[in-house]
Amino acid sequence: MKLKYKFVVQEVADGFVAVTVGPDASKFSGIIRMNGTSAFVFDLLKEEITMDEIVRKMYEKYDADEEVLRKDAEKFTADLREANLLS
Repeated sequence: MKLKYKFVVQEVADGFVAVTVGPDASKFSGIIRMNGTSAFVFDLLKEEITMDEIVRKMYEKYDADEEVLRKDAEKFTADLREANLLS
């Protein structure tokens, strides 16, 4: 899976926001609000990656329970897929 559009991510106050840039701005004009963990996953999605690879990279960074990490990653990517942002 991979993001369909080019985004710019900016840290703001207590989290992160992402907006499309360039020609992609006309295809998706929303703003995505994320916490730090979601922003980490979002960054990974700039390149083609599998769920197993996402969970492995999250585990390396956060050293949390792998089941919890997978559940969080699956929920976030499902939200992105529902918004038609993943290819």
